[in-house]
Amino acid sequence: MVIEHAESVAPKVLNWPIKVPPFSIEHQVRLVMEARIGWKNLAGSNPWLRIAVNGNQLGKQDLLNKAEAFTLRRGVDLTWYKGGRWRILYSPDFESALKQTADGNSVEPKDEPYRFVFDITRHVTPGGENGLRIEHLKLLQEPSTLVLRNVKIEVGHAIEAPSDTAVQPAPAGPLPRIVAGGAHKLDLQVAPRDGTITVRVGDQELTVRTRLSLPGGAWREAKASGDTDFTAGPCRVSRKVSVRGDHIHVADTFANPSDKLIGVMIEHHADLIGKPVALYLAGRKSFADTAVADEAAHPTAFAQFANLGVGLVAEDDILRVHVRSFHNPKTFGISDNRLGIPAGGETTLEWSIYLLPGTGEQADYWAFANAVRRNWDVNFTIPGPFSFAHIPRGLTGEQYAKWMHDRSLAYACGGIAKYTDGKYAHGTGILSAPEFVAQERDWTRKMAAADSDLVPLAYFHAHCSTEPNGRTKYADSRLLDHQGEQIDYPYRYALPLYVPTVENSYGKALWGYVNTLIDDIGVRGIYWDEMSYSVKRFAPGLQWDGCTVSIDPTTHQVAGKLTSVPLIMQPLQLQIIDYVRGKGLFLMGNSQSHTRTVMRKKVIRFVETNTYSAAVNAHLGCPLALANHHVANTQADRAVLVRELLKRGAVYYGHYYDDEPVPWNFTNVMYPITPQQIGPGYVLGKERIHTAVSGRFAFADGKPAEVYVIDAEGKRVAKGMHREVRDGDGVAYELRFPSDHFAILVKR
Repeated sequence: MVIEHAESVAPKVLNWPIKVPPFSIEHQVRLVMEARIGWKNLAGSNPWLRIAVNGNQLGKQDLLNKAEAFTLRRGVDLTWYKGGRWRILYSPDFESALKQTADGNSVEPKDEPYRFVFDITRHVTPGGENGLRIEHLKLLQEPSTLVLRNVKIEVGHAIEAPSDTAVQPAPAGPLPRIVAGGAHKLDLQVAPRDGTITVRVGDQELTVRTRLSLPGGAWREAKASGDTDFTAGPCRVSRKVSVRGDHIHVADTFANPSDKLIGVMIEHHADLIGKPVALYLAGRKSFADTAVADEAAHPTAFAQFANLGVGLVAEDDILRVHVRSFHNPKTFGISDNRLGIPAGGETTLEWSIYLLPGTGEQADYWAFANAVRRNWDVNFTIPGPFSFAHIPRGLTGEQYAKWMHDRSLAYACGGIAKYTDGKYAHGTGILSAPEFVAQERDWTRKMAAADSDLVPLAYFHAHCSTEPNGRTKYADSRLLDHQGEQIDYPYRYALPLYVPTVENSYGKALWGYVNTLIDDIGVRGIYWDEMSYSVKRFAPGLQWDGCTVSIDPTTHQVAGKLTSVPLIMQPLQLQIIDYVRGKGLFLMGNSQSHTRTVMRKKVIRFVETNTYSAAVNAHLGCPLALANHHVANTQADRAVLVRELLKRGAVYYGHYYDDEPVPWNFTNVMYPITPQQIGPGYVLGKERIHTAVSGRFAFADGKPAEVYVIDAEGKRVAKGMHREVRDGDGVAYELRFPSDHFAILVKR
């Protein structure tokens, strides 16, 4: 035993000597340990630890007792190893993640959430002193305690890690026909009464009920009779229900005739019709009995039953930023637990009910997501290819252009501004970093002049600023916690965060940053990092947004005012979007829109994929995923990313391109693509189809295509694996390939 029990508060480096007995060539030396972050409840995880033996960092190839990838019961897929660090769970003990199966943060027993077994054979010296080093990183502002136990060395016959990467051969037999479809007009019969809406389609019927909080901790439950307008304590509700082709739209106006601010909690829910085939909250399949999700980019709850799919969707700006999706063993739905209505004021919240009659693919999650996508008008063109570029400096314009063309890139983003001491000059700090500005001006202007089709982008972050004396200068704009302390972005040195608005000091100063990028550096586009918010979606101490409060769940009284960061920033964000586009420049953002108003601007936006499951946040917006799940230095690495993102209905966008160019790059034929339909393994576009699954594919207009099948190494398959066939008045393509391949169809 190396150590039975140890605790440390981050950041901390722990060192222990370890003794390894003599062993033979057939033996394996293993490091065994259990680890967790001490927390009051299950609360997710973070990549906290670096582990080294004799100075050698342990990596994913050393993990023996479980597969590298695992999935939480709330549907989030993760990896135990990420960027040189090992993922550790927040947990009150070494059992909860296994026993609390109703908690979405629990895992399957096979994933052994607390126990790690590493093969350290190649790192140790037999019969001598060796060293174990465990570094517990600081990732959050609040202290975190690492708890270790049963750290020991084992010597025995070799064991192998479980594998989940078996390649499936190309399928034989009939193939599914996969073609983009259009909207379906349904004969929806609606009967609104009091707080209920009964919807009928064919022989299927469903009732959605609305309940509202009352003063004193009680609830006003829906009734099956009465008018569509009703009251709940001091709140007056006026409801308008309309059928819109394939869904029902509901607009609820909440009025407060009293002389003081009130808080109202609202739940729209439907009963589970027997045991559901599947439940999805915010696009993630739920495996728990009870679960919740807070995701403005995917403000939905969806249930698939034997002969019917049902989705509830938040529509307007306020309900989207407030939304909480939920289900329990009896009901599912969406709610707003933060609505504040000022004295004499009123607020309208809009939401929709989707009914999808049928079985299988007719009524599954993907049919629901694509129906919402069509109604939200988010199927716009994605350009590319893109990369954050580690471009060598000091080249000529022609050399810059060649660097891009050799890597089949059209869009490239420069780095974050830095001072001469190497520290970040985030935000308005760029105004005090003239050397960086001059450096960026050189390569962007030269590249653009050498080839007008290339688009050099500048990095832009509206929340973070390291401008000297910024905390004092922009005191009214600081992002604060509930203790009134300014929040810093989690990094090894302070990166202060602000919330810029049209009225406050940092919002006004932000224009100096914008104009430096456009007028001084001369970029042809802007990449907006963390476009919706940074670190906190709701914060105290800011100008009130007029609709967000904290409500005591027991008494239902207003506990205080809060501000939605996406809402309060929205007017300034719209001004910047229009200003950049008014200059004829390209704009791209990180994270999906949190409001309907900003979504309607149709900005090219991706989601980061530290976990592949994050791709679901793009399902109701621009279906684009940044390929930053793992380091990709080869075409084979990139091919894995393309396939995994397609499995989740997302389009691949490059992350970094640091290696030498290859003779043929598959990204050269992947863009532009205008999505028409997304699915489990494919994105069907107007001019291109991306697929990681075999099938009988055709464009909606039946036009012929050039077919590119790409193998596991990222190389084009010379022939075979596809066949052109007649498909009505057009053509289709039968694709049969192994599971480590993918294909791109380009319309001729």
